[in-house]
Amino acid sequence: MIYPTKIEKIDNDKLKFTWSDGYENIFTFKFLRDNCPCATCSAEREESPLVKLPVSGQYEIKDITLVGNYAIQITWGDGHNTGIYSFDYLRELKEE
Repeated sequence: MIYPTKIEKIDNDKLKFTWSDGYENIFTFKFLRDNCPCATCSAEREESPLVKLPVSGQYEIKDITLVGNYAIQITWGDGHNTGIYSFDYLRELKEE
């Protein structure tokens, strides 16, 4: 199983993941939040392609918690914390 060996904050708006095989990827906070895998956010993306106004704190990361040995949970500045970002999901995610 490939897993992150290091997760670090860069420039106060990005997370850099270094993986056990040496691969690295960087995501903006906005991209991670806009791609939150929780059921609510997934349904909102499918139902409404309209642009939504940002909520205060929506793109700020307050905390990152390890979930077992397979994922992380991000607590956002607006209190949202139901997204479980599996390592497989993060590894495959691409920010264009």
